[in-house]
Amino acid sequence: MTQEKFRNDWLPLGDSLYRVAYYILEDEADARDAVQDLFVKLLSLGGKLDEVKAPKAYAITMLRNMCIDRIRTAKRFYTISCGEDESYLSFLATEPDVMASKEKLRRVLAIIEGLPPKQREVIRQRIFEERSYEEISQSTGLSENNLRVLLSMARKTIRSKYEKD
Repeated sequence: MTQEKFRNDWLPLGDSLYRVAYYILEDEADARDAVQDLFVKLLSLGGKLDEVKAPKAYAITMLRNMCIDRIRTAKRFYTISCGEDESYLSFLATEPDVMASKEKLRRVLAIIEGLPPKQREVIRQRIFEERSYEEISQSTGLSENNLRVLLSMARKTIRSKYEKD
């Protein structure tokens, strides 16, 4: 598939896709991230998209599944205090759960440390400091679109390296 065909057939669906993602995720930034991740995934499919007869239905189905995966992933990971005492929320019921969560956190933090500097900085500001894209853009000098791409690439790298180990 050519870039022009992608621009003409898929990119115009962005607003509709955003509304679907926002309805499911109920968060503006997460909805934008989900749509960005969808476009990255669609681009990676390349020529396979030529076979798609109904691009809007195909994209909405993929986006819905991606949003559901995001919700499931969010429920799996616990909110963890990263202070020196490594205190965890009270809903972690047993000692093995606490130990497993600590190990998961250590693995993810090690993977983040291995990211390229720009990706690591964007992840740090977006996830750990909970800053908006606008704030990150001002502090880094990167456009919001570049930030979304960097964040998407960083998340993909973290996910794939975590699953490998």
